[in-house]
Amino acid sequence: MKKGKHFIAIVLLITLITCYATPVIGAETTESQVLPQEVTQDVTQDAPQDVTQKVLIKSIIVRTIEVYVDGQKAPLNYAAFIDTTAKTVISLNDCSLIFGVQVEFIDTRLLLRKDSKEFSLEKDDYLQLPPAQVQEEDPGTLKLDEFYLPMRFVAEQLGYNVKYNSRVGAVIVRSADYQGPDPQFAPPQPPQLPANLPRWGTLSDAPVMAQLWPAENIIAGYFTSIATSPPPRNHNISLSCSKLNGVIVKPKEVFSFNRIVGRRTVEAGYKTAIVFSGGRKVPGIGGGVCQTSSTLYNSLLTSQMKIVERHPHSLPVSYVPANRDATISWGGADLKFRNNKPYPIKILCQVYNNYVIFAIAAVE
Repeated sequence: MKKGKHFIAIVLLITLITCYATPVIGAETTESQVLPQEVTQDVTQDAPQDVTQKVLIKSIIVRTIEVYVDGQKAPLNYAAFIDTTAKTVISLNDCSLIFGVQVEFIDTRLLLRKDSKEFSLEKDDYLQLPPAQVQEEDPGTLKLDEFYLPMRFVAEQLGYNVKYNSRVGAVIVRSADYQGPDPQFAPPQPPQLPANLPRWGTLSDAPVMAQLWPAENIIAGYFTSIATSPPPRNHNISLSCSKLNGVIVKPKEVFSFNRIVGRRTVEAGYKTAIVFSGGRKVPGIGGGVCQTSSTLYNSLLTSQMKIVERHPHSLPVSYVPANRDATISWGGADLKFRNNKPYPIKILCQVYNNYVIFAIAAVE
């Protein structure tokens, strides 16, 4: 009887060991299942070398581009593109073919040579995409290389002149001895705005507005309506926009609306329109310019700029959402922001088809 009990106990023990040692089908959790969809590049030093966190390639490609060298379109084997730092980058493979450079890896440094010219790129100067993801992302539509180099820097080191046409997404490269014309592109057509646009919104809501600046690399923008605004007020808005359009703000530089636009006076060309003063609506020189500053303010918010100074109106306004206005007054309230991007930005604005339209563009 005791031997029988011992036998049963042994059988039960073996069964338990087998159950714990055998994975349950459908319950196994792989690494790819526990990783979130958007993962940062930070990997601890103690992690095994074959475990890498996923970098979303789409998140670093702002726009694909074409390359023209000495008036001719260059045949690219891999996609060239603008990255999130507003740099144009070209694959290592295409760089070697187009510019005729020899590339040598020295640890993590890239040494480039052509004739008597020689220069290097440190690890932070070029882009390396994980080989496995290069194969799996956008198959058949976007062919990517593993290594990408800053096109402007490389070309200029080799003696080329580089220009960028944002309207068509083309980098135009000219060698020092090329005397021919640049490639010609069809002129842009004036954008046709939809008839049912709201009173305000972002350029993402009306992307056709970005066609007002076809040669710019626009990152964000905002629009407001002046459909019911009187002519003198619209004149003041147009005049203030003309002072702001094309202004470039360098990284870490602080922009001041009052400093750029200047004092709103009759001598400066401003007309009388309604302004807010002491909690009342009264006639004043330069009325309407606050719609310019408020539209700019919302463009800055959309592009995630650092707001340094902003003041609300003493009364509600109807041209932007509540608490999204920005009043300005010469010698008093100002609108200021700091460019927190790693590249210069350009302010673009104009009055078009009864809309005040602002855009923030990256400057390479």
